[in-house]
Amino acid sequence: MEKLHFKKAYTLAEVVITMVVLAIIISVTMKITTTKIKRVDKYNYYAAYTLLSDIASELVFESSTSALPDNICSEFTDRINLYNKTLKIQGVERTPSCSYSHSITTVTEFDKLVPNLVTGNGMRFFHLNALPTVIPQLNGEEGNNLNGFTIYVDLNGERGNGELYNDVYPFYLTLSGKVIPAYPVGSTAGGNSKSTMLFSVRYDELTNEAGIDKRNEIWLVKSVSFQEAACKSGYVKSPTYCIGFAIDANCSAPSSDCILVPLKPIKYMVR
Repeated sequence: MEKLHFKKAYTLAEVVITMVVLAIIISVTMKITTTKIKRVDKYNYYAAYTLLSDIASELVFESSTSALPDNICSEFTDRINLYNKTLKIQGVERTPSCSYSHSITTVTEFDKLVPNLVTGNGMRFFHLNALPTVIPQLNGEEGNNLNGFTIYVDLNGERGNGELYNDVYPFYLTLSGKVIPAYPVGSTAGGNSKSTMLFSVRYDELTNEAGIDKRNEIWLVKSVSFQEAACKSGYVKSPTYCIGFAIDANCSAPSSDCILVPLKPIKYMVR
């Protein structure tokens, strides 16, 4: 009579327990990775804002008309390398060039588009080669504060999905050199979101105590969205952009010196 040989196997309960443990590990890992990517995006948003602001200020200062030139793409490409040490953007990849053009007015997925400029850390810039036009979202502003460019920045390049207001954010760049983060109407992201980037507003209060003039630094608001800080400080005066916010009385006088202060986030690395 042949002997029966029984092979050991896992019970149903053991298989279920193993699958549950694996599901928990995968879930936790995905949450950690997603959190890290969001933190990196937040730093890159700050880097993009600072980069655009610094270069725009330089171009306006050097201009004989105190305004940005009509063609800013080549200027940005030439100057970004000067900022790679302070912003850790690792310079510029020279291709594709500023000659590439496309319409972005209705595009929500940027992963299929060719950017005008790519930095060494993967950020992609679109629409740099467009000509300046009226920026409707800044209605109420005047002159060079109303006209300018809309620049789109893909914060994480090929790591993301290239969706507008997910990892691609538009910035209004006025001819006067102001950089104003855009935001979606009826939603919270970009310029009207505290989770994207934080700003504070300060001003100096002059007092006289016992015949001695003193200058006191007063913080009007701290750690708020760009929209709130910019509108309360008077940096942006457009009623279209400043829905829900008005300029603060301390900043409304012609001699007021309310200053918009961007808060630098902690930099994280995704491995």
